[in-house]
Amino acid sequence: MRFESPALLAAEFAAIRRDAGGASGEVGGSCSFRVRASPAAREVTAVLEIEDGATLELQVKLPAAAPLRAAEVECRNKVGIKDGRLRKWLLSIAVFLRNQNQGLLQALALWKANLAQEFAGVEPCLVCMCVISTVNGQLPRLSCRHCHVSFHPACLYKWFRSSGKSNCVHCQNPW
Repeated sequence: MRFESPALLAAEFAAIRRDAGGASGEVGGSCSFRVRASPAAREVTAVLEIEDGATLELQVKLPAAAPLRAAEVECRNKVGIKDGRLRKWLLSIAVFLRNQNQGLLQALALWKANLAQEFAGVEPCLVCMCVISTVNGQLPRLSCRHCHVSFHPACLYKWFRSSGKSNCVHCQNPW
């Protein structure tokens, strides 16, 4: 173990450094994806920046006995993703790393594919003009029955209070 693990970890980090340019880049819309690796700390961080200041971070800590012990997978910032879905993704990545004969780079590709699918086609809220709510970090989820434009609940409530009526921001039909 003490002879094989350092070599396996070094090979894993070399693969991440070599292919980090392919893993980084655009995910969808204006989202950017970056991968940082720290061989000394045995951790890899994948960062999805959705908007200015709104980021989603996946951190994978590899143990010193890498193939014999499971990697620790956690999400630091959880903006825009529901907790249940996030837990399922983290579990799938942990299981992927433990049971598949694949590397960390393939697990990051799985994470990136899940994120691309989640944020594909998400339009910003027409009240605050943001994809991620500054109030609670959610995606727009309330849709008008007429025009099907989505809004953040807090933004819609603010709009209804300030306008004094309950009409859609976009089509002006009654909500």
